[in-house]
Amino acid sequence: MVVLFEDPRHLPLGTFLMQVFITLVVCKFLAKLLSFIRQPQVIGQIIAGIIFGPSVLGNIPAWTNAIWPESSLPTFSLIANLGLIFFMFFLGLELDLDQIKRNWKTTIPVAAVSIIIPVGIGCAVSLWLYEDNGGLSTSKTAFILFIGSGFGFSAFPVLATLLNAMGLLNKPIGVQTISLAAVEDIVVWVILAIASAFSSGGSALQGLYTLLLTLGFIAIMVVIIRPILKWIHGYYMRKDNDTNAYLVVCCFLLLLVASFTTEVMGIHAFFGAFVSGLCIPRKGELSDFLAIRIELIIVEFFLPLYFANSGLNTQLNLLNTGKAWWTLVVLVLMASTAKIVPVTLVSKLCTRKPWFYCLSMGVLMNTRGIVQLVVLNIGVELGVIAPKIFAIFVLMATILTFLTSPILSLLYRKNYDIRKLSVANMAGDLRDIREHDKNTNDFNYHTDPSETNSNSDTNNNDSKCSSIKSSGNSSTSLPSHQAIVRFDDQINYEGIKSNANKQKSTRVERPPVTMNLDGRPSIYMTRF
Repeated sequence: MVVLFEDPRHLPLGTFLMQVFITLVVCKFLAKLLSFIRQPQVIGQIIAGIIFGPSVLGNIPAWTNAIWPESSLPTFSLIANLGLIFFMFFLGLELDLDQIKRNWKTTIPVAAVSIIIPVGIGCAVSLWLYEDNGGLSTSKTAFILFIGSGFGFSAFPVLATLLNAMGLLNKPIGVQTISLAAVEDIVVWVILAIASAFSSGGSALQGLYTLLLTLGFIAIMVVIIRPILKWIHGYYMRKDNDTNAYLVVCCFLLLLVASFTTEVMGIHAFFGAFVSGLCIPRKGELSDFLAIRIELIIVEFFLPLYFANSGLNTQLNLLNTGKAWWTLVVLVLMASTAKIVPVTLVSKLCTRKPWFYCLSMGVLMNTRGIVQLVVLNIGVELGVIAPKIFAIFVLMATILTFLTSPILSLLYRKNYDIRKLSVANMAGDLRDIREHDKNTNDFNYHTDPSETNSNSDTNNNDSKCSSIKSSGNSSTSLPSHQAIVRFDDQINYEGIKSNANKQKSTRVERPPVTMNLDGRPSIYMTRF
């Protein structure tokens, strides 16, 4: 008998390709559908994963046997975790340490309360939840650190998507919020590395030994590897070829070596990937070159797989008691209060902005999503977090992320671009913020502290725009691509004094708003 088609269940590669196809289609469909109600695509990916798992379709034997057979799960999980490693490298690439330094007077105090208070409350909550952790024989210290990390940290990528969709990414609130999330990202992965060190259940001495290895690894990467890579990058920059194929391959080799090192040290490979991303030089085009090309395959291919794999471990059917749902409600309220209130109060104290501005920062920093789910999934993999606790925290992360967008729209009264919610372009969006450092050699301007938009102020802005445009047109030495500068008519700008000889403007305090004055061709391969 001639067999036209093999049974894909007997072909590991065929099964995997079928799983990938179904995952990508469902995730993209839900992402587009939810974008109409102002939700980022990560919500659709989380929901898709839950649908695939035992909470919904996983209860149907025919579905499980045909699409997700038990034998295929290790391979699917391995590929999903490979995607996580590249995603952590991408996050390291996108964190701008110079931006944190520029805004340190606001960033550091707000980031301190945004980390210490929520994580502290999360650690206290973990003592309450430890009795319901399914009797896992794991280190109590590791459980406390995992729950504290999952409870207290914001989602850097989701924040960038929401701010971009509202047109706030390059405004002061976007710059400050992204800086805060960047600081949190660095701290959360260090804490998670420490938690992983204590998760093996060994003695305290073993945990201390792993912790010292972690600190030694960070020191070697920062003190030795980063300067060497910077020197190599400088050599290629002098040749105007800093995106050389050999240099790009060198960066990926660093990613693999760092991930392998932290994995064999007893820490998850994600930490090495994150640190290697931080070590990539920011000057020139190398970091943008890597980020733009990595983002598409990571966000649109690997992350849906990771969330599908997470959904396969999410058992909402375990939340079959009133106590479980009551615990969920309490956690949502406590997590929101612990994040929004401190950030709002300290932001008001440091920035002197209006209350709606500071409250908006608090709401944005309450966004969870990818970061929290990564923390929880690693906890499940290491046997630290029980399935019931994991299911509660997955729902908590989904609810908090879901609420961020509508609350923020009420505070800011902005219209969303739904295309930016369902399509990923975080690398390009964050690059717009950094354009200020590269392209504002001739013009620098800053926003008014209150960010008001009264009619009189708007008229003043219009007159300033007209004077600068006329100055630009009358100057023969000004490049053509800098002749016209467009200002946002909803923000006040102060302290602009044209100087035709020096071609510079005075600078007043407050973070800058991006102004694209550079006529250099874009290095983007794709805009999606």
